[in-house]
Amino acid sequence: MDFLLTTERGIEYIASKEIRELTGANAKVKGEGRLEMHGRPEDILTLNYCSNSLHRVIILLLKTIFEDLKEIYISIKSISFSEYIADDQKFAVRASRTGKHSFTSVDLARVAGQAVIDAYKEEKGRRLKVDLDSPDVVIIVEARGNELLVGIDTTGESLHRRGYRVYQHPASLKSTIAYSLVRIAEWDTKESLFDPFCGSGTICIEAARYACKIPNLFRKNTFLFWGLRFLPHEDYKHIASKVEEEIRKQELSISGCDISPKHIEGAKKNAERIGVDLDFFTCDATKVKLSYDNIITNPPFGLRIGSKRKIIRLYNKFEQNLFRDKLWKRAVVLTARPELFDVEPKKKFNILYGNLSASILVFE
Repeated sequence: MDFLLTTERGIEYIASKEIRELTGANAKVKGEGRLEMHGRPEDILTLNYCSNSLHRVIILLLKTIFEDLKEIYISIKSISFSEYIADDQKFAVRASRTGKHSFTSVDLARVAGQAVIDAYKEEKGRRLKVDLDSPDVVIIVEARGNELLVGIDTTGESLHRRGYRVYQHPASLKSTIAYSLVRIAEWDTKESLFDPFCGSGTICIEAARYACKIPNLFRKNTFLFWGLRFLPHEDYKHIASKVEEEIRKQELSISGCDISPKHIEGAKKNAERIGVDLDFFTCDATKVKLSYDNIITNPPFGLRIGSKRKIIRLYNKFEQNLFRDKLWKRAVVLTARPELFDVEPKKKFNILYGNLSASILVFE
């Protein structure tokens, strides 16, 4: 069984490493935010339930080259959809395209949907029903340049939406990126970890989830693969139970501070929701003593701050505090303003956060 896996652009190697840890399979990077791997049906449960870096797990049915919509129709119609969709199930097509084409994404979805209906009717003599709002089966169709990919979504809502946030920060960090910062730091879970701009606590919580092997508990019953009848659901329930038995209860030295008491209260609620004991307190990141093994943080990007001068002053003061005593082993900083740091990082990773260019700076 082949899979198409999506993640944040720029952290593909972190996703590849995690996939190998979870499944033993080697996932190859196939472009920005995209990986492919050959795996087993049980990997669908494992990756959806346990991955902290992925956004979506797609069963890859077809990968081919095309020239126009007619060839797309013929290619999709050649798939035996009766193997994946039952007579009484409803389906929807989610189509997207990248590159220059003579058609739109709407055209692509229309042609692909018709191909699915026609293929099924020829096989089974029945016309499949379409439900764009609550389909049982979601067909993913992507046209990337002259490459066509067709698959079945097993995830549903992106995996970066963990479901534990009872408090939403106005500029919340994506959980998949927060997890990646922890892995880039090569954090030893016996060491201390501190986020001086913790906001609603995402970096600290993702570090705790990683250390305690906490799966996507709040997403467990929402995955689309439960509606795919050709998959071994009883096996999945058994695997999920084993994953939950392996959740670790351990003491962690994870702390975070923020200048906003409101955000600190929100971070405490989020940590309580996920069931981890973390230390959150109100403090100024430019003044707090940074005597921790690992500093992992995401300072304000400056997009919501009133003046450029204000963000420059904040970064200068934080950098001075960060390098004043250097009591830490490693500092990892996600920022859209890397030019505001005077100290040269040991490593630098460029990522795309949505459509915004950002950098991960690693200091040692």
